[in-house]
Amino acid sequence: MPLALAYRLSACREWINQVSGRDWRSVALGTRHIQKQSLAAYTLLDYGSAATDKRTWQKARFATEAREEFEAWLVIKNRLNELNCTFLPASAQETCSKRDRGLVLLTPHFDSFFLGAAFLARAGGSINFMASAITHDPRVDTAVQEHFEGKYRGLEAHLNGGKIVNMEDGMRPFYRMLERKETLIVLGDSPPLQPELSDADLAVNFLGAVRRLAGGALRLAQSTDSNLGAYVCNYKSPGNYVVEMCPIGLASDPQTVQRIYDFFSAAILKNPGLWWGSDLLPSMPLEPISHE
Repeated sequence: MPLALAYRLSACREWINQVSGRDWRSVALGTRHIQKQSLAAYTLLDYGSAATDKRTWQKARFATEAREEFEAWLVIKNRLNELNCTFLPASAQETCSKRDRGLVLLTPHFDSFFLGAAFLARAGGSINFMASAITHDPRVDTAVQEHFEGKYRGLEAHLNGGKIVNMEDGMRPFYRMLERKETLIVLGDSPPLQPELSDADLAVNFLGAVRRLAGGALRLAQSTDSNLGAYVCNYKSPGNYVVEMCPIGLASDPQTVQRIYDFFSAAILKNPGLWWGSDLLPSMPLEPISHE
């Protein structure tokens, strides 16, 4: 099927998803929890916008995720060579290929982040991805599980020898990747794994408040003396994308971490409906205020 027509058909499914407010997680559990949590998240982003704006962002969130699922099929069907990508800044394309140490790249569940990994690999250098086995939860339909398996294995063919590994399989593979001076992509908008306060959490100013997030990626970078950076990948038109990168820095420097989350905050606030991981925001605890 011609690429332009495929994107048009995908737009029909995007419309259906945004009207129905359903995604694979809500279907698996038989609830509308993603719809409710995403609206709660956009309410937390209250910076003068009307309630109608929040509803619009909520609908756009489901459309964005539906397009990301279509893009996964382009990966599965080995059609990545038909896609074009521009890098901002232009020199960012070589960020992952010319390395004197490992690199941890954070990215949020935002727009077309998955394709961004393949675009980064075009310049050379092994690109790896930390995934999760949650897609193989017994409550998830077999067809959905097979979709994710095909999506991951399809992307691996474009990562210059890089691998997509589930974090539940242990952290040792990720240490080895970074010790080989490779790049590891980790989702940077995940809440802490444990609800109670932990030294492994990351506390950072994100979207207008100091929030706690999962800090495993930062610990990986620090313990392997790797650099830390970030990117977002934006869809622009059928077959055309832009990867924007945040300057990399030392993982031991708090300014590097804050710069990354300022970068994420700016991207999300510019177009909240593209953040299809917005339902995660209410699960990010606020950092307690010290009274010392």
